[in-house]
Amino acid sequence: MDYEDNEEGQLNVFQRQGSMESEFICGCCSDLLIQPTTLTCGHSFCRLCLAQWFTQSRKRTCPFCQQAYLGCPGVNITIKNLIEKSYSRKLSEREVEVRSVENEELIRKFEQSLQGVAQTTGSQNRLQGNVFQNVGNLRFQGFCSGICVMGGIILLLYLVMFWRNSGSDLLIHKPPIRWSTNDVVQWLTDLGSWTVDYRMEAMRNEIDGRLLVAADNASLETILNVTNVLHKKAISNAIWQLKEFNMKLPGSLWEYKALHPGRSLFLVYGMKDFPRTTLLYVYFFEYDEIFLPFLHSTYPENTDIPSIHLYDDPSLRQEIEFLTYFTILPYWVVSKFCWAWFDVHFYICSMMFVNCATLTFLEAMAFKKLFPMNKEYCIAGLRSYGKGLMSTFFFLMVWPIVPSLICDFFFYSVLFFTPFYNVDKIWKERI
Repeated sequence: MDYEDNEEGQLNVFQRQGSMESEFICGCCSDLLIQPTTLTCGHSFCRLCLAQWFTQSRKRTCPFCQQAYLGCPGVNITIKNLIEKSYSRKLSEREVEVRSVENEELIRKFEQSLQGVAQTTGSQNRLQGNVFQNVGNLRFQGFCSGICVMGGIILLLYLVMFWRNSGSDLLIHKPPIRWSTNDVVQWLTDLGSWTVDYRMEAMRNEIDGRLLVAADNASLETILNVTNVLHKKAISNAIWQLKEFNMKLPGSLWEYKALHPGRSLFLVYGMKDFPRTTLLYVYFFEYDEIFLPFLHSTYPENTDIPSIHLYDDPSLRQEIEFLTYFTILPYWVVSKFCWAWFDVHFYICSMMFVNCATLTFLEAMAFKKLFPMNKEYCIAGLRSYGKGLMSTFFFLMVWPIVPSLICDFFFYSVLFFTPFYNVDKIWKERI
């Protein structure tokens, strides 16, 4: 009885060992697993068998169930340790049987192929993620850009309508004899801050346009209490202009634009894109009306004399200083002109300061690209310069038939939006 029980126990041990060994049998070679590799489907194979299957079929699938797997599967350390503990002798025999240079090279190529596929897949996934992220960023940027563009258009339309409606109330559209007392006070204000005392006298004495035009040099002391000799001379010259031209000469940007819309647009674009060529043009064709006032405003001969509209010919010192600075740093001279009108147009001059600074920086960057001399860059620059001049001359020819709303749109665009465009251009070129 004891012998039978012992024989039955040994039989159960052999059966358990046989069932355990079957768990460590490769599905391809039907032998003990060497470097057991478990796939995502749960089936395990020898790494050499898996490499041979991949080399023959060129498929990343399970040899048993044909389920695909991703990446490069690694050796199952748990199964490997169990086999080494339970079947160490048989495992050693199997390793000696399959150990060869060809098999090791086959496994190495198999691992390299799967690792390359895994890296490509990972890169594609990252690229796809970056694409989705970039698409999201582009959508957000497009949304913000749309809001900014719409806000800019609304602001521009508001400015255009505001200044078009307010242009009819400017003094340049009224004959001096029809001026009211408030108009006379406004006229004195446009002459400069030095007329503050005379404005009060004009309000107190109720000086209108008729009395102002009828005043002479002797009566100024009576009606406006002008005792300063220089002030009396400046006001007398300004009154003489009213009598001579039967209108008030422009004393602000808006008055000048209302009186000379085409010239204003030409000067704004010319000074922005071609400052030296524009100055050469006004020197030969607009000497008295534009060049002399511009020169005296930026480099005056005597700063003690109040600013008036009549100017004498500049001195040699003024011409040399003005032309030297304008040839080297034209936008610096433009900024000096804006500074002369800073108390009249605070916000506009502030924008122009930014515009002049950014344009000077862009000009310096363009000048830097010329060294060393690049023939292709010089030719491209000359072509761009010629195209710009041709487009400007073409616009000068057709601007009388262009609706004033379109001209106003371009005019205010240069004043208010060019500085932001220049800053964005500088940022992109530096990146």
